[in-house]
Amino acid sequence: MKTFAFLMLAILTIEANAQPGTTRNKDRVEILNADRWEFDENLVKGAQRLIGNVRFRQEDAIMQCDSAYLYEDERVTAFGKIRLTQGDTLLITGHRLDYSGAERTARITGDVHLSDPGMELTTESLLYNVRAHKAEYDQGARIVSKRDDNVLTSGKGAYYADGRLFIFSDSVRLTHPERTIEADTLHYSTATGLAEFFGPTRITQGNTRMYCERGSYNTRTGQGRFTKAARIFSEGQTLTGDTLHYDRNTGQGIGWGHVTISDTVNDLLVYGQLGTHNQMEGRSMVTGRAEMVLVMGADSLFLHADTLFASQDSSGQRRVDARRNVRFFKSDLQGVCDTMTYVGADSLITLRGQPFIWSKADQISGDTVRIKLREGKAETLLVEGNAFMVSQVDSIHFDQVTGLTMTGKFRDDQLTQLIAEGNSRTIYFATEVKDSVKQVTGVNRADCSRITVGLDSGKVTTVSFITQPAATLYPLEKAPMEEMRFEGFRWNAAARPEDREDIFRETPELRDLNKATGSK
Repeated sequence: MKTFAFLMLAILTIEANAQPGTTRNKDRVEILNADRWEFDENLVKGAQRLIGNVRFRQEDAIMQCDSAYLYEDERVTAFGKIRLTQGDTLLITGHRLDYSGAERTARITGDVHLSDPGMELTTESLLYNVRAHKAEYDQGARIVSKRDDNVLTSGKGAYYADGRLFIFSDSVRLTHPERTIEADTLHYSTATGLAEFFGPTRITQGNTRMYCERGSYNTRTGQGRFTKAARIFSEGQTLTGDTLHYDRNTGQGIGWGHVTISDTVNDLLVYGQLGTHNQMEGRSMVTGRAEMVLVMGADSLFLHADTLFASQDSSGQRRVDARRNVRFFKSDLQGVCDTMTYVGADSLITLRGQPFIWSKADQISGDTVRIKLREGKAETLLVEGNAFMVSQVDSIHFDQVTGLTMTGKFRDDQLTQLIAEGNSRTIYFATEVKDSVKQVTGVNRADCSRITVGLDSGKVTTVSFITQPAATLYPLEKAPMEEMRFEGFRWNAAARPEDREDIFRETPELRDLNKATGSK
């Protein structure tokens, strides 16, 4: 009777599945093949036992095994050489299968392998949803992308077969011969090679390291886009910004919004709203409220220009070019010009385009102004062409020294000596104190091939004339007006940066600054 009941059940099952036009139970699991088919309600209640070359199907998913139990509620427990295929490409293998026909889910365990075009996943336990074409794991997995030579590992993950998309979480790591990506949560498309990041992510590629908390990286094209807490590190330099783009092939990084370039090798910081850095060429550019901070010992020099350019020579030394509306501030040295260059190899700052610098009460200008630094402090000064020094005595009187060139010496960041050479001339106002009030009493006017001026706290203290000077001392009331100002005199104090924030102010035109002094 048991054998007869089993045969009748088997015939009815096969006919129900085979007859055209019949309405099938959508939850039903079809048995396609078994070498032996047994039914014993005392052995496993309500189960059919299938042995040898077992194959069964539900919709477009086909499962194979060595043996299985098929329960009345359309559950299947299968053992030995498990194979689950769906469509033309998806294949999952393992040692045990627990399948629910009602839920369309398959739990496969024991050395599980899932393969799809160009990809293979290995884990110990996998839950596969036949209806959603979705595989999930929570005991760790290793994924090999054969086309891209990428290997991914994570504690948890899900694979969407239709879109060939992985979602990884928990200690995600993607390795490649050229790069490594470590992330909190990562989405990866095996179709495109695109990795998307959600959470803290680190990318290491040769000497370049990248960090972000939201972004994407195309492992095939080498192009990355990072949109939160983005940073790129390369050989002592760091590029940060609200949004960063990076191209592996060109080595080009581009940043937008709150851009910072940090150079720890040369003690430089550069800020702006748009910046680029080329790793291969060692070149950078920043614009949009651009600012450079040059660390100089215990002090720092703050400089603004419309655009800042930085490059690196063969020895790794930095060169910075500042262009248009250059203004800089240091506690003891300020300046403005049209273009400025800083060369780290010889610690030399060069200003061109109507340059003016101020040290204490002294203003110095010329065609070109160079400042030599030593251990972060100003050491020497060289002014070439139309060299001019002005020091204010009172509201209308100014000590002046002019020549073809000037050489200055600094001590403790203060200008202590100035030597003017080549058609040198000086105007020096003598003063005395009467009733606690300093008063101008005379004017010393001299011409000489070389003049040496001594200074203390920005004030002229001594004037020495060398090589046959022609000098005249006038009482103030008898001094000719033309002897009070040299041609080319410019008092440019209104352009002088007062603090760090003031470097962003537009430098006034010189013709507007000298109306009050009567200068031309």
